[in-house]
Amino acid sequence: MTTAMIRAVRTRFPKARIDMVVREDFLDLIRENPHLDQKIPLSRGSGILGLWQLANKLRKERYDLIYDAHRSLRTRVLMPFLSAETKAYFPKHYFIRALALTFKLHLLKPKRFLEKFIEPLEKYGVRYDGKGPEIFVSETAKKSARAKVPFPNGPVVGIIPSAQWPGKRWPTERFRATVERLVRETSFKFIVFGGKEDHFCETICAGLPLDRVVNAQGKLTLAESIALVEDCRYVIANDTGLLHVADGLSKPSVLLLGPTSAELGCLPFHAQSRVLEHDLWCRPCSKNGQAPCIRGHRYCLDLTTVGHVVEAAKLVGASA
Repeated sequence: MTTAMIRAVRTRFPKARIDMVVREDFLDLIRENPHLDQKIPLSRGSGILGLWQLANKLRKERYDLIYDAHRSLRTRVLMPFLSAETKAYFPKHYFIRALALTFKLHLLKPKRFLEKFIEPLEKYGVRYDGKGPEIFVSETAKKSARAKVPFPNGPVVGIIPSAQWPGKRWPTERFRATVERLVRETSFKFIVFGGKEDHFCETICAGLPLDRVVNAQGKLTLAESIALVEDCRYVIANDTGLLHVADGLSKPSVLLLGPTSAELGCLPFHAQSRVLEHDLWCRPCSKNGQAPCIRGHRYCLDLTTVGHVVEAAKLVGASA
């Protein structure tokens, strides 16, 4: 969701050197981005020593502007040690967000993060171009992904049943029932994406025809997953990173939105996407779905039926 900002900065400063620091396990998201010069990884477990080494490297670069687009604990520690003519900071509005989530106050304005990331740079003439997010895929990743996963012939739909926090996951048995119905009622074929620990993907795929449903769980790197998502017509997904990858690849989606909501800024950009959600007094309940459900039951997800998803999928599939 920072990729629109990267493009906007390049448009405003076409001859500048633009570098970006990302956590090492997310490097594939920007590795092929042509608007960036250096892509600098930081190991997830680098600790204080790693931050100090990074600070020393960045100080030597003599940047004109450094933008903290994350405002995480790491970047709060790092920024005071960096030298630049000017610095910009992404405002996370922790207090307002906490009030909104805790007391269910309508204090948050629905606005996509991809636009919010640009706002702190507007005083430097950086403007959002309205074109949404973007991700670039290497030919190497495409070849290695196809070598690992037998990609079906014909139109393919991506199924993304995982999410970092279990509270954002639509029930496994409903994903299974959805794929079963779509196999019977459409001509699409399906790839199920998941990480190494997402063994519930096996439940979704078990017994379904191998020429129609492929289980890619645990077999792909992030770059390879991106490459296969690019080949999908659309995706059906929880509110998770690979959904936004699909959006960056200009793929529409059926988004199953539960404890998070539009006010938190993570809606898909693609105009043909469908967002399935319910207007409940308890939503949104947390910024990322990590917090336990205050009602003891995830009505926000359970009210979304298999029929809802199949109907939305057919509409998106007809226009994709």
